[in-house]
Amino acid sequence: MNDVPSDTVDPESHSRHYSWAPSPEDPAERVHAGLDALERIIRGERHLSPGAHTLGLTLTAASEGTVTMTATPGQWALNAGGTVHGGIVSGWVDSALGYATASVVEPGVGYNTLDLTVRYIRALQLDRTPATISAEVQHVGRSTSVVQVEVTDTDGRRCASASGVMMLFRP
Repeated sequence: MNDVPSDTVDPESHSRHYSWAPSPEDPAERVHAGLDALERIIRGERHLSPGAHTLGLTLTAASEGTVTMTATPGQWALNAGGTVHGGIVSGWVDSALGYATASVVEPGVGYNTLDLTVRYIRALQLDRTPATISAEVQHVGRSTSVVQVEVTDTDGRRCASASGVMMLFRP
């Protein structure tokens, strides 16, 4: 695969440089829809979206209705209190909503976040990452998908729980 994304951090200079793969020319390859597309990401044959890559996400498992992702934030993701910023966690959750939805729709179906609610339970410490983001589709209908998500630290402690609704765009 050409144009492999990269992400490098220099803690001494407090700088980060990253790149992402260009969007595929074939429109059918742009949307991650169908379990096969997710399996191809896990095998390294496709890339995550640029946004998911920027947030430090990796898709580690997918089956029909569920996905597991890991997130490895750096100092760039911290808030002033020294814990992972809630907006970063929310971005992880939003990505997991989408990838879980992708596992239950057929190729050609698009989707976008319609509603997202994140409940922060405890602060996520950088030394307790990578975080695990687990998402499960609760319902999929003609026009929406409802998904539940949990974010846990390396000790298995829940840091956030979330629910969201994805709007589906069927051909």
